[in-house]
Amino acid sequence: MELRAYQEQAITDLTHSLGKGHRRVILQAATGSGKTVMASSIVQRAVAKGRQVLFLAHRRELISQCSNKMNLFGIGHGIIMAGETTEAWHQVQIASVDTLRARAISTKRMRLPEADIIIIDECHRTLSNTYRKIIDAYEGKVILGLTATPCRGDGLGLGHVYQDMVCAPTVKHLTDEGHLVPARYFAPSIPDLQGVKIVAGDYNKKHLAKRMDTPKLVGDVVSNWATIAQGKTTVVFASSVQHSINLMESFIVAGVKAGHIDGTTPADERDETLRKLEAGEITVLCNCLVLTEGWDCPSAEVCILARPTKSLGLYLQMVGRVLRPMKGKDSATIIDHSGAVYEHGFVDDEFEWDLDPGKKIQESKKKTEKKERSPITCEKCYTVYSNSRECPECGSVHIKKGRSLFVGDGELGEIDRKSRKIKKKEYTLDEKQSWYSMLRGYGSDKGYKDGWAYFKYHDKFGAAPPWKRTEYKEATAEVLSWITYMNIRNAKRKAS
Repeated sequence: MELRAYQEQAITDLTHSLGKGHRRVILQAATGSGKTVMASSIVQRAVAKGRQVLFLAHRRELISQCSNKMNLFGIGHGIIMAGETTEAWHQVQIASVDTLRARAISTKRMRLPEADIIIIDECHRTLSNTYRKIIDAYEGKVILGLTATPCRGDGLGLGHVYQDMVCAPTVKHLTDEGHLVPARYFAPSIPDLQGVKIVAGDYNKKHLAKRMDTPKLVGDVVSNWATIAQGKTTVVFASSVQHSINLMESFIVAGVKAGHIDGTTPADERDETLRKLEAGEITVLCNCLVLTEGWDCPSAEVCILARPTKSLGLYLQMVGRVLRPMKGKDSATIIDHSGAVYEHGFVDDEFEWDLDPGKKIQESKKKTEKKERSPITCEKCYTVYSNSRECPECGSVHIKKGRSLFVGDGELGEIDRKSRKIKKKEYTLDEKQSWYSMLRGYGSDKGYKDGWAYFKYHDKFGAAPPWKRTEYKEATAEVLSWITYMNIRNAKRKAS
């Protein structure tokens, strides 16, 4: 495979870093920039020099993705993962972190593969004990980390493990070059941020962080999607598994083909659901922290953030899922119900990544007190216990339920990229009259009384139509989407 110019340059910069004596280096590259392609090229060059390589990943999808890319580069390799036959004679091994640790470190059922270079995918995870034990076993070897977001969940750098970092082109550069599509943002309107001070033309970060600490969603997910992105392939990030299931059911009730996956979904069922999304058999896919990494679906145009997050890394991973280009796709749409864009910025902002483990990339809430574990009441025998998911009396396993989020009523608006405020659409008198004509035309087709169009016009513009009668017109997509939005919102109000 022929690499793009920026991919070749990133590998050259990485080679220079290793030439300076660094043994543990991060290659930071934006989601959609081709990290696995660059890694495969690095492996191909290493194998040509007789080196042995170990590629580590934490999820089955990432391992499969890497294996497919290695095949495209003609690189023979073995896979160390549950359900796979181990082929230890290959110079290159692709391993599940959990499987390798269980077999080679915890139980000594196998020897660690010989390796001169260890490549770690999604290396922002490498501060965990699982990774550290493997890394420590390869003391003195080259450790290459790959990630789009080189920081911990709290925003701190990864300098405890890595010595240097090479940064590939930014999202903005890749967008300008046409390798990614630009993103449009829809978020809660500015009144939700009233009282936050403005400093140097931007929101005061401390005041804004304090305001956004409260986990609150604004606007109904389904009805806002209907008016902003109806019919477009969509991925929804929910706050919990149950929240994701509830959202899927809400879409289905509204007549939208939707699916759900989570960490417990069987692999074959998950693969089939993802296939249906790519094939257009379902339009909306809801999930809870499953599709944040290692999932490529260029046809996905819309990302719905139905969960608050203080993590810059997680925010960028979620939004980055819909930036890949494909024929007929000129932009991505981010529907942000928690206002995360006000806290973290646009995905193509310039972020100053730093390895310093004492420096935060983005301000985040400090946790000053360690939360005590709440006692659990067994739902079968009613025994009260703690510090375990399994009941000591009857053995039933407690299933953790996601906490509910307050959802305030409201419409979302598109954010202007320069002012970073909601664009307020102004309608001319002629446009308002056209809206009224289309509402009358829609109502006539449905057999509604004239009063229906009158009241709908009032809902939209906050005043009665100044015309007693207008002609009937066929409703545009904008008007139809708004009617759908209102129908869903009113149905939910009646249900509650």
